[in-house]
Amino acid sequence: MKVLITGANGFVGLNVVKALVAAQHQVTAYVRASSNVSFLVPFGVTLVRGELHDSAALRAAMAGQDAVIHTAGNTSSNPRDWPLLEAVNIEGTRRVTDAALETGIARLVFTSTTSTIGARNNPQVESTEETPLRGFRVNNPYAKSKLQAEECVYRACDRGLSAVILNPAEVLGAYDYSMQWGRMVLAVTYNQLPFMPPGGASFCGAAAVAEAHVSALTQGTAGERYIIAGVNVRYTELIKTIEAVTQCQVSLPQTPYSYFYLKTWLQEKFPRLIPGEPVLDAYRLRVFKGSYYFSSAKAERELGYQPASLSQMVEECATWYRANGFIASAPSESLAVTE
Repeated sequence: MKVLITGANGFVGLNVVKALVAAQHQVTAYVRASSNVSFLVPFGVTLVRGELHDSAALRAAMAGQDAVIHTAGNTSSNPRDWPLLEAVNIEGTRRVTDAALETGIARLVFTSTTSTIGARNNPQVESTEETPLRGFRVNNPYAKSKLQAEECVYRACDRGLSAVILNPAEVLGAYDYSMQWGRMVLAVTYNQLPFMPPGGASFCGAAAVAEAHVSALTQGTAGERYIIAGVNVRYTELIKTIEAVTQCQVSLPQTPYSYFYLKTWLQEKFPRLIPGEPVLDAYRLRVFKGSYYFSSAKAERELGYQPASLSQMVEECATWYRANGFIASAPSESLAVTE
């Protein structure tokens, strides 16, 4: 199958490219002119430079393709970044779906997030694709933009596009050079954990997420969304797993979570009074306080999704970091910000 993938140079995108190549698909990567493609080039896929707002370039790139996997997106949860979130996540997705319809693409797979799905702060409850988004999480700018992006996909389905939506939870694995959850792996490895997160989350392996994208090219019902999760754990358990895999031991952070959250909130709300760039945005820090778990039963049933174990995810992340110099043989410098 000939597959065009947007965001191919990103964390999830690189894993998807690897899975597509392994499955012997013909891959074309649609990336911005300014994109870092150093980790993408070794796969030997066709590179096409273009922007999401360039409809003509999108149509040209999709000509002759069988399918499109749209992973490109902005992941900020900072309200000040709304114009960029709107331009990339909403308008960019609208232009991708329009181009897919105009060029006769047989299947589109859209990468969304569990941020668009409701979750109770209850470790005994797993949310499903039907759980409505409520509470403070509904005000997350990233969630708002991806919800509207999903609506773009649904509207395209109404116009005849065969598309499915994948909603990965917290992705952990190789190729995380942009420091998503890999930041936690590095913080533990270098004994620089800035605070102890009190809650928990659903984690999914990057390689398994990529396999789900490949499966979705031929499986899954058009107009449906599928949660990609797998392992529901408290952050303390994640940290213990990282310690075991990396053979490191992290000291108990001296900075309380509550102080860290308050300082970050003040930095966002009053940047002139509280100087410095927050390590994480205040919204994500608030999420750290709760336990929000999701079920991937539907994806396992209909896409053949097979969740990875937590230790496997961490091992794949740490192995890639070692191979690419993010983790030295004898860590001596901090790679995470401390108080």
